[in-house]
Order: sequence, then structure tokens, then C-alpha cells
Amino acid sequence: MEQNKTNPPIIEQVKEYVETRIRLLKYQVIEQATGIIASSIAYAIIGVLGLFILLFASITLGLGLGAAFGSNWIGFGVVTLIYIILAVLVLILKAKYIEAPLIGFFITKFFKSNTK
Repeated sequence: MEQNKTNPPIIEQVKEYVETRIRLLKYQVIEQATGIIASSIAYAIIGVLGLFILLFASITLGLGLGAAFGSNWIGFGVVTLIYIILAVLVLILKAKYIEAPLIGFFITKFFKSNTK
């Protein structure tokens, strides 16, 4: 019996299906990875700008408190104490208020729906 040349046998169709699914999976992984990288770069830029804001606000606050107290080192010392208190609070509250939301954010980004 002679095979029809226009219809490939079932094995060829299965091979094509598997290759197509693999290609689709690769494209989906690339889409997810580029989305995560793009978001990470955007948040890194926002973070750097936030650090500049924090730096200049700290210098301004230190100089302002220094003028109020009559000594720059006292003004900058108060700013340093504020940052020490904030660092201790972050260490105490990091698991509940920092790590858990970040984990949720990255899981959401990684498993986001592909429907647009």
C-alpha cells in the first residue's frame, strides 16, 4: 500500500507537534525572563535615584539640624542615630514586611498570565 505524500504519517505529526511545543516553551521562557530583567532594571534605576534623594535629603537634614543645634557634627550625629534606629527596625521586621512581599512579587512576576 502506498502512502499519501500530502499527509505525513502520525509519527511525523507527533514529531512536529513536540518540536512546536518545545519552540513555544522556549518563547514563553524568553518572554518571562525578559519581563523579569526589564522590571529589575527599572526598579534598579528607581533604587539608584531613591538613594540619591536619600543622600541629599540626609545632607540637608544634617546641615539643618546642625544650624539648629549650633554644631554640624551634632546635626549629622542625629541623622546617624535616625539611620541606626531605622536599621534596627528593618532587622527586626524584615521577615514579615520585606521578605514576604518581595517573594510574592517575584512569584507573581514569574508566573504571570500570558493572556494580554
